[in-house]
Amino acid sequence: MAIAKRCGACSVCCKDLMFEMDGALKLAGVMCPHATPPHGCGIHDCRPSVCRTYFCGWYYLPSLDEEWRPDQSEVLISLRAPDGLTDGIEFMLLGSPEKLSWLPLVRYIATLIVDGAPVYLALPGEPGYQSPWVYLSDIAALKDAIARRDLDATTAALKAALQICRDYPKTALPQGLV
Repeated sequence: MAIAKRCGACSVCCKDLMFEMDGALKLAGVMCPHATPPHGCGIHDCRPSVCRTYFCGWYYLPSLDEEWRPDQSEVLISLRAPDGLTDGIEFMLLGSPEKLSWLPLVRYIATLIVDGAPVYLALPGEPGYQSPWVYLSDIAALKDAIARRDLDATTAALKAALQICRDYPKTALPQGLV
């Protein structure tokens, strides 16, 4: 029997995601005013629907154990909005770029790409700016390295993708949103 997961002290989604709440935009990088770290949400029983419906990969995927909890792993796994262009699974890297050498992460991303899933790598946006992201599933060097089962080349391709995110020009949110 599986043990139910609990967010516990993790409040990564409360800080690093941007979402609309109560008619206003909660910016990435800004803690939600209802969050009470390390105790969770101060209005959990009546939290907004955006919070109720958020898909935290660690929380909902039974194959991911406690080491994948976002505040522990420094990786936030989310489903991207199914808008026909950007749907898929997003891995937001919250900490050190060396996390892309973490074997469980490399294997998980590789497995998803082999299975044909749309996979994204993202960084948290600064307050007032969009989060930069890159679509991993079409990167030829990454797909080739995965097909060859070359761990070093796969890791190098993931780090190159991360550099694309880092180098992407900051994109300010439209004035009407902020």
